[in-house]
Amino acid sequence: MDEIRCTQCNRKLARASYYQLIEIKCPRCGHINARATSSRPMPKESHCGHPDHSLDGRQTPPR
Repeated sequence: MDEIRCTQCNRKLARASYYQLIEIKCPRCGHINARATSSRPMPKESHCGHPDHSLDGRQTPPR
């Protein structure tokens, strides 16, 4: 995960992964922070449109 910090006052604004574009207004100084990345792969999506996840016993495998 990446830490996203304000470029003006260095306040920690978020921890994020798998994002392409994020824009956050710092609550301390009001600066608009924008960050873009495409270097990380997006998670594969399963048949239902959600990222793949392990089965927890209540779910059945896709047919």
